[in-house]
Amino acid sequence: MKTEAGDDGTLHLKPGTSPYFVLAAVGVRDSSRRPLAEALHEIKTKHFGDDIDEVPWADSEIKGRFLTRAARSVAAGKVLLSPRRYQQVNSIAKANSLILDLGLVFSKYRPLIFATVVDKVDMLKRHKDLNPLGAAYAYLSQRVALTIDRLYAGESAVFIADEQNDHERFFASGKMVETREILDKGLHMKPNYKLTIDKPLWIDTAQSSWDREIIQLPDIVAYSVNEAMKIGKEPEHLSFLWPQIKSSMAQHWTRGGVESSGLSIYPRTNAYPTKAKNNRH
Repeated sequence: MKTEAGDDGTLHLKPGTSPYFVLAAVGVRDSSRRPLAEALHEIKTKHFGDDIDEVPWADSEIKGRFLTRAARSVAAGKVLLSPRRYQQVNSIAKANSLILDLGLVFSKYRPLIFATVVDKVDMLKRHKDLNPLGAAYAYLSQRVALTIDRLYAGESAVFIADEQNDHERFFASGKMVETREILDKGLHMKPNYKLTIDKPLWIDTAQSSWDREIIQLPDIVAYSVNEAMKIGKEPEHLSFLWPQIKSSMAQHWTRGGVESSGLSIYPRTNAYPTKAKNNRH
């Protein structure tokens, strides 16, 4: 299970930051780890150049915000200058081609997607003793554990994420266990946390190869979900890859649909994004 935080660094309310904290996970079976990573590397080679392994990782890293900025730049007759390799995406046709290739990865490999949204404003009004990061991880762990237990018998999950010191400190403090116990109280069905490793395995993107490719996907998911919450509906711009993401989201184990499973929101009083009529560039 690969995880990535969306809207990084906004664990407290700050002027100009999103009111939402999004944590996304893209579930990948170990047998798919290598081919999926290689497919993503091939996409980057195709669109950013054969020598991407010879330049800094950040020059060609795929993130949701970069895809959207690149697409909007070329639509305005400009080119995204940073990260550097996005300068090669210098036309609408090239931007669409990159987005299409990434969408096909979701459609071909069908990763199991989870995204947890924490409304920081609403949460801090109701539970001042909770941290948005802890609430997001607790909710994500709940949904993953329940989905595996109810729909994927015999499976288990390991969370893998790029190294983030503030996340590691939170787990080390023991507050994660306290937060999970608080949020578990209202559940009718208790998660079997034995099916998941208790905290993420942190990777160093400077040294990792396969995993650093794969964790680009949850960043795309987190960015798209954050956008959906901000606008109150499913994003229509092609760069958000919403149809491909939603079709891979985990279904609720008793009701079907992605709400409260593949896509979960805390506090629960918040509304889910309304459906988009169509998707366009």
